[in-house]
Amino acid sequence: MKSEVKIEGNRLQVTRVFDAPRHLVFGAWKDPVLLRQWWGCKDTTKVECEMDFRVGGSLSYKMNITGAGEFSYTGQYDEIVEPEKIACHWGFGAATMRVSVEFIEQGGRTKLILTQEGFPDQSMCQFVSQGTDEAFDKLDRLLVCQEA
Repeated sequence: MKSEVKIEGNRLQVTRVFDAPRHLVFGAWKDPVLLRQWWGCKDTTKVECEMDFRVGGSLSYKMNITGAGEFSYTGQYDEIVEPEKIACHWGFGAATMRVSVEFIEQGGRTKLILTQEGFPDQSMCQFVSQGTDEAFDKLDRLLVCQEA
């Protein structure tokens, strides 16, 4: 299953429907053990993350991508409404990104809407959209295993 991607200026929105209940999809975003298993594009070889999952809590991600090097960013949680929404901001290079993730229950399935704003240019939006779609493929596989 592929994601629906919209790019408008420095704003990226990726929408995906997962064949899993909302509490499982939300859980994969708040548990660092689970997040390490799906975060990053298909060429991501290592993911490190630390998170204090509460409003005002910090988050820190570092990942290695074959052929592209290491990417790291730190930020803070601005809003958490379990199991409906996560909003945060993080520093990504010179940019400060505003991120929101919405989890919408759809009869045992979950529609996820990821919105990121603050990209330096559209080429970075394109790069991140591809990686996000690949990460969501990995998340989809993880959720299937969790339900089994």
